Amino acid sequence: MVTTPAKQSLRFMGMATATLLLAGGLAGGFAVYPALADDGDILPAAPQALQPAAEVKTDQFIVGIKDNTVQAVKAAVEEAAGNAASKLGVAAKGLRDTAAGGHVVKLDEPLSAVEAEQFVQSLRLDPDVAYAEPDTVMQIAAAPNDTYFNEQWNLWESPGGIRATGAWDYTRGEGVVVAVVDTGITQHPDLDANVLPGYDMIANAADARDGNGRDPDPTDMGDWAPADECAVDSPAEKSSWHGTHVAGTIAAAGNNNRGVTGVAPGAKILPVRAISFCGGYTSDIADSIVWAAGGVVAGVPVNPNPAKVINLSIGGVSTCSATYQNAINFAHNAGAAVVVAVGNSNKPAANFSPANCENVIAVGASDRAGARAYYSNYGSNVDLTAPGGDMRTDALSGILSTYNTGTTGKSEPAYAFVQGTSMAAPHVSGVAALLISAQGGSLAPATVEQQLKDSARPLPGGCTGGCGAGLVDAAAALIAYDGNLPVAPSPASKITDFNGDGKADVLARDTAGALWLYPGNGSGGWLAARQIGSGWNVMTAIEAPGDFNGDGKADVIARDSKGALWLYPGNGSGGWLAARQIGSGWNVMSAIEAPGDFNGDGKADVIARDGNGVLWLYPGNGSGGWLAAKQIGWGWNVMTAIDGPGDFNGDGNADVLARNSSGGLLLYPGNGAGGWLAAKQIGWGWDVMTAIEGPGDFNGDGQMDVLARNASGNLFLYEGYGSNGFFRSYQVGSGWNIINAIL
Repeated sequence: MVTTPAKQSLRFMGMATATLLLAGGLAGGFAVYPALADDGDILPAAPQALQPAAEVKTDQFIVGIKDNTVQAVKAAVEEAAGNAASKLGVAAKGLRDTAAGGHVVKLDEPLSAVEAEQFVQSLRLDPDVAYAEPDTVMQIAAAPNDTYFNEQWNLWESPGGIRATGAWDYTRGEGVVVAVVDTGITQHPDLDANVLPGYDMIANAADARDGNGRDPDPTDMGDWAPADECAVDSPAEKSSWHGTHVAGTIAAAGNNNRGVTGVAPGAKILPVRAISFCGGYTSDIADSIVWAAGGVVAGVPVNPNPAKVINLSIGGVSTCSATYQNAINFAHNAGAAVVVAVGNSNKPAANFSPANCENVIAVGASDRAGARAYYSNYGSNVDLTAPGGDMRTDALSGILSTYNTGTTGKSEPAYAFVQGTSMAAPHVSGVAALLISAQGGSLAPATVEQQLKDSARPLPGGCTGGCGAGLVDAAAALIAYDGNLPVAPSPASKITDFNGDGKADVLARDTAGALWLYPGNGSGGWLAARQIGSGWNVMTAIEAPGDFNGDGKADVIARDSKGALWLYPGNGSGGWLAARQIGSGWNVMSAIEAPGDFNGDGKADVIARDGNGVLWLYPGNGSGGWLAAKQIGWGWNVMTAIDGPGDFNGDGNADVLARNSSGGLLLYPGNGAGGWLAAKQIGWGWDVMTAIEGPGDFNGDGQMDVLARNASGNLFLYEGYGSNGFFRSYQVGSGWNIINAIL
């Protein structure tokens, strides 16, 4: 069969072979990734994420008393709890106090969910009770437990990943249908649960290889071809299982202890088969687009599950035909975002269709370093770039997704690393599904495209020729479009951008007293450091409170050896305005921390611990001074490190992290009014760290992160995972033992 201009080639992968992983285990010859840090480094255990257990009964509660200074607190707790318990025919007794100021109460019988709510409501009616809540049991709910998730660098790794994990705090794509117009799909245990009934739109029975023309079975029959079949001197081709790989990148089932996860693991895949061996006809592909969007195609039942996103990892050298444009316009007007791969010829994308049509999101490919992939087409009509991989020197730098072991017809389910713009486009389709899901399942295609462009970040590895708005960023897209969160940093998020480039930075003082600015690159790494001060060894404490004087720029507070506290206002470009003294007598404080806006008044505050272990809140007045201090804790002398990371758990309030003498790392969530919610442990083994600092959102995924240095001077980034603690850690520096202050 000779390929005609109307029959487009999908061979965008540029791969003669793919690196395979069998669905049941590793295939022979599979390379093993090196560890993230040297084996000799003893790191704190990655804290396990927590979520409420699905329990039915509970017998333990936490009660807060309005005046915790009264002598008879225990009696007040037991009286309030006893009165509430007696109404349900049970008895209550006080067990212990919590470090966060609450009091644990235990009943002699467990209560059902309804009874527990009645008990809590009775307690809340007591005039002495500030709050009452179940002492909820928590269970481990780790980051995705999919077997090969660590190999999916394209989802999480800095600098070249799309930061999908940060988006999953908002949604996983539930309620959104994504059509994959491709070679069809094969059965796969990591896909089947997310696949809707699709359609085989190949009209020619000989091309379809299933014995008939159009039918309701979109199974991929294999697109293998013998030599000279597709064109004169064309090589023999094995089956690509292209549609299965693309579908898995979009919506492979997640957190199922199996294989991989998709970008939008909660979305549904609508498989539409339009490509067979040697490619697919424009007429079949155009009909597939219309049908996927809910349109009428003669002789084919109406699609009961219209797609909100249509992925086209296909194309060829051509202008945009009227047939393609009409089909795409129909889908666009029907509310479906059409995502198209731009091609793998390292040529201007304007010459490749349907990527050069109107009303599409045209996607180029990047490699693991975040640079334009060597094969990716480029130019002014590229809208976005996404990971497509580069397997020239390392097979593991391709995109891992669902696959099949068959060389001609289908055989066993598998996983494979593949590269190409065909792999890049489904990343954008997946992020589009997340964005639409977060908005209740409906978002205009133009809005989807604009939001993806607005939230994209510059390619970390650079781009020549034109890569559109940048690298698609799932976390940034969801955060920017969440109506409950401001796009600009809130005071609770603690501004740590010292040089005005919109990215979190780090300041460090060396043993000679020089102060250095380490500008963050926005993806968990650094730009070149530069010295911004000297003589800072006279300071016994240095802290970055965010914008302390209300001018919108990050500032620094420092205490000298005489106990005087100084404000160094930042000038917004990595330097200083004139310093001024804002306090005296601060040498009685054994720790000074700046959590952001701790009392919810929109102004940056400071927390300080005195020699007796009492913790004080010094509310900032928004212009470089103070409101009246108040005590917010006691017994804090058991803590060997205290840090204010900003809003760590994502509830809009500033929080505090503290390490106890056993090496446990505790999260003390702020309540937004200068007090605390219940503390919980989010890590252990942190006593090996000689410095712990919260730089803000250092890797650009919308979550607050933590930097920690061990005794060897190695610096590690612990990526925040919202209310679940940390997602993962990795080394970002060495030789930091010459630094005696990090902020």
